[in-house]
Amino acid sequence: MIIQEWFEQLAPRERIMVSACGIVIVIALLWIAVIQPIFAGSARLEARVEEKQAQLANLQELASQVSPGQPSQRRTVQGRNESIVVIIDRTTRNRQLAAYLKRNQPEGDTAVRLRLEGAPFDAIVEWIGELQQTYGMTAVTANMDLAGSGRVNCTLLLSRATG
Repeated sequence: MIIQEWFEQLAPRERIMVSACGIVIVIALLWIAVIQPIFAGSARLEARVEEKQAQLANLQELASQVSPGQPSQRRTVQGRNESIVVIIDRTTRNRQLAAYLKRNQPEGDTAVRLRLEGAPFDAIVEWIGELQQTYGMTAVTANMDLAGSGRVNCTLLLSRATG
């Protein structure tokens, strides 16, 4: 009530000035607290959209380069007549992963479940890529846990399409 009494004691011209200053302060606070953050957020979102569109364009360009080569890769699958276990054994030895292979359990004629412990992550990824590109195998599932710097414990289910 003290402010109201003070305001009523002011001259009419002073009341108008105080009211106008109050309105200006409210508008300034509204601008700083509400409107400006909305504009800033909108600008950030627009920048993200542009960045994502550029990434999409790059990915589409890469996809157009990869897609035409895929049918020819399927025709050159090696080891069709070899057991999947034999291929796993040979390729893990070639990639120096055999020492990390703790379990090699066939699941039918077209799949195998593997357990590698303490294996170098980069070597596993390259090996899975080789299996896919050269032998037509796919990693159906891959569960990895960190086992040290750059090393993982890994359970894989690899499958090969029949045909």
